[in-house]
Amino acid sequence: MRIIVQISRVFTALLFIFSGMVKLNDPSGFAIKLNEYFDVFAADVAKHQDTLKVELLDGANVINTAQFQLFSSDKSQPLQINALSELKVVEAANDSTSADSAAAPVKKGSKKKTQAPLKTYHLKLNATYKGMPAGDVSFQPQDSGAKAMVVVRASVAGKTIYQKDLHVEAGNTAQFKTDIQLEPYVKKEGALHRFFHSLKQYSLQFSVLFCALEVVLGFALLVGWSITFTVSSMLLLIVFFTFLTWYSWVFNKVTDCGCFGDFIKLKPKESFLKDVVLTALILIIFFGRNYIKPWFSKAFGWKFMGVISALTIGFGVYCYMYLPVWDFLPYKPGNDIHKIMTEVPKGMRSSDSIQMIFVLEKGKDSLRVTTKEYTTQFEKLDKEGWKYRRRIDKVIIEGYKSPIHDFAITDPKTGTDLKDSFIMGKGFKLLWIVTYTDKGYHGASQEISQLYAWAKNNKVAFYPVTASSTEPAANYAKAQKLPFAFFAADQKMLMTLARYSPTLYLFKDAVVIDKWSGRNLPTEKQLQKRIAK
Repeated sequence: MRIIVQISRVFTALLFIFSGMVKLNDPSGFAIKLNEYFDVFAADVAKHQDTLKVELLDGANVINTAQFQLFSSDKSQPLQINALSELKVVEAANDSTSADSAAAPVKKGSKKKTQAPLKTYHLKLNATYKGMPAGDVSFQPQDSGAKAMVVVRASVAGKTIYQKDLHVEAGNTAQFKTDIQLEPYVKKEGALHRFFHSLKQYSLQFSVLFCALEVVLGFALLVGWSITFTVSSMLLLIVFFTFLTWYSWVFNKVTDCGCFGDFIKLKPKESFLKDVVLTALILIIFFGRNYIKPWFSKAFGWKFMGVISALTIGFGVYCYMYLPVWDFLPYKPGNDIHKIMTEVPKGMRSSDSIQMIFVLEKGKDSLRVTTKEYTTQFEKLDKEGWKYRRRIDKVIIEGYKSPIHDFAITDPKTGTDLKDSFIMGKGFKLLWIVTYTDKGYHGASQEISQLYAWAKNNKVAFYPVTASSTEPAANYAKAQKLPFAFFAADQKMLMTLARYSPTLYLFKDAVVIDKWSGRNLPTEKQLQKRIAK
């Protein structure tokens, strides 16, 4: 038993230290995973909200309808109705074509009678509410002053919360706008939803804490420090992680738990099994803890663990502020992002292998057949009364998924896609990333302005990008006195590129040459040397 406990102790301690250090090397990456978990938990405990139905009616006839999911944050939404009545003259059919006129003789010299053209007004309606499509209705007035009445109605859970009778005069237009008050009809979220949602703002702090705790507990177990407290803490921590990986596996919510950061990618099932094995090992250590003797005296043990804790947390903070020491990201220096985006490794499939299953129904019975069975036996199945209802696509073999698949840069002023010009363009490029202009470090504005001027003088392309919308980005550039305007990019892409905001990248063609945290930007001379190499 003693040997089993000692082997379990060393293996578990080293695995905890390794796992914690890998994640602590990239605390922002693990924070992203925690943020995903908090989002998933908040969504899973959220109350089911009703839908808002907006209808356009011509009397009792529904012209058009659209439904919109309500959210707990909804307070009011603008609804705008545009009505345009256009005159259409329709030539009436000659009365001689009727049965009566065909049977009656036509007197010689008499003029053939025709009906006056019918005046039909076509009413075009457009209800603007989250992109609701237009609805059309036609009506034929009896005189020039005729009006059409259209009803605009909004309801929640079958209860009418707003109704407007819109009278449109023939040949005229009408427009009105109102705010639909939704706050009384949305369900307020419970304390558990608010709890998970509030944790998101502390994702980074939790990331550093959990990762540092893994390392510290690993060292504590290795040296035998306060063994009962150490093993009990490890057991609580591994039970927590086992729950997360089980949740990911069973509900397929967070498909990569980030157990070893970007160094080793594990699927949810693999992560869960790894945690089950670790739980078993920790239980062995817990019940055999009397076989473990401390390496140091109690007084020195406290000092040793204090130093380990300080160094561990310091390492995590350093890697956050000055970028990971060991870079395992797809945008690490030396990587050709165009090659990563387009090439499929040898032995990997370029796409998923999918098995299509056809679901057929006959009365209350259902039948599932493969593509081959469906095509070869179609006539037989049809004669037997089987009708197609739906198709199920099942992935048999997953195809290769490039780690860089969402790279995109857009000019928000013109809508121009700059992706190809960046990736395919030759020469050196600087990519300045400010993930969100209202967050992160703002002390690098003067330095980046100088580097922008240097890049302009040396014909180095400069791409400043942010996930913030156009107006906040413009206001930030003005407040920081930046000599450039920001391009737009996706938040997820930028968070993969920049573990710290801001971050500066140097590219040559599509190859990453180097990158720097906004707290440690290179000088003009250092950039010149990097380009000259």
